Order: sequence, then C-alpha cells, then structure tokens
Amino acid sequence: MKGGDISNEVPMRVLVTLDCLVVRETKVNKVLGISIPYVQTTYNRVALAHFWRFRDTHGYRLELVGFDVSQSDMNRILDDLDNLGTNPFNSATAYNVVADLVAELPYRPEVKYVVDVPDRGLRYGHWYLEEGATYGG
Repeated sequence: MKGGDISNEVPMRVLVTLDCLVVRETKVNKVLGISIPYVQTTYNRVALAHFWRFRDTHGYRLELVGFDVSQSDMNRILDDLDNLGTNPFNSATAYNVVADLVAELPYRPEVKYVVDVPDRGLRYGHWYLEEGATYGG
C-alpha cells in the first residue's frame, strides 16, 4: 500500500543476517580459582535502531535470517527483540548454511537486498548490501 492506495503489490523485502545484530564476547569466569570461559551474547542496539530507521524510511519489510540455528531459536530471538521494544523485523527464518539462502534467492523476486557481514558479501551477488550502507538513511 503506497500513499493510501490498496493494491496487490508485494512490498520489497530485505534480509538481514543475525550476525549483523549480535555481539559475542568471550569472557572468563573464575570459580574456585579455575578459569571457565564463556560467550556472552548481546544485541547491538545501535544496529537495531539503524535497521528500524532504514525500514521506516524506505518502506521495506525486514526479515531476520540466521545460519546454523534452529527455527525455534529464531522465534525466541524475535520474542526477545519484541520485549526490548526495538524489533524492526517482520519475520525470521533459519537456514542450515549460507548456501541454502543463496540457492533460494533467484526464486524470491520480492527480495531487494541481503544485509550481511563483509566476509560473506560476494556470495550474494547483486543482492548484497553491506551492513554499514543502511546507516546512511
């Protein structure tokens, strides 16, 4: 729906990978003199704000995609983002590997961009949009 006009037009979709939102830090917990390393995972609130603004400015639907996670984990992440109050994503999908998403892209005409970390950028071809490119507005 553009400008109040009701139409059958499918809104363009931007896929955002989970690696663009999650900050993983390795920390060490000492218990009885023994060092136990663990990984602390938090959400990048600045990136969430930028994706919210990007979605609002351009009218895209954002879909969160994750690799090597289950669909129930992706649903839990969406619930966590809803509880934070800063969830710009309409849906979430889990893929086993990046190649599964890449193989699906030619059959999804509504996908405009895939936002991912630069290490995997060349795999997406013309769909790739670097993570920092969404920050400009």
